[in-house]
Amino acid sequence: MSALIFAELGTNKDDFITVDGEINWATLPAYTLPKQNADMPIRLRVGDQSFGENHIYQGHKAWLDKLRRSARELIWEKLSLQGGKFYKGKKGKRGQKRTNFYVNLSPNCVLVLELQQDRTTIPPTPFYSVVTMYQDRPKKDDSPIGTYSSEFKNPNAKRALRKG
Repeated sequence: MSALIFAELGTNKDDFITVDGEINWATLPAYTLPKQNADMPIRLRVGDQSFGENHIYQGHKAWLDKLRRSARELIWEKLSLQGGKFYKGKKGKRGQKRTNFYVNLSPNCVLVLELQQDRTTIPPTPFYSVVTMYQDRPKKDDSPIGTYSSEFKNPNAKRALRKG
């Protein structure tokens, strides 16, 4: 099997990163999460210090280096090979009104997602944007609100290969 190809669609923080030419890394079927009435794609943006791939590198480089993965490789590995549980996150900091969802994709990896709109499409396309990923676990009293399956990964992109 040939290697995955990741590509940025630009250098702006809101530009997307593709996996094997696919902008949608995975798609959550309708009703996976409460009040989610339609299929919802998961996408990764270039980002900045606050979100996306650049944020993950800036805040979690030592962890990625220890795992010998780039942020995009680890996100794809988790989305295409593992399942997990969704939990409702805390409200955003510094006056933000957003509430994030996070999915625990292994005993020690949390992927934080935020509902956003792709305003380059008409009508705007809702999607879940990867805000960050880090080593953590849900709190003991957190209750799951949905289930993630690796079967939700984009079928047009190759499945990740595990690294040693």
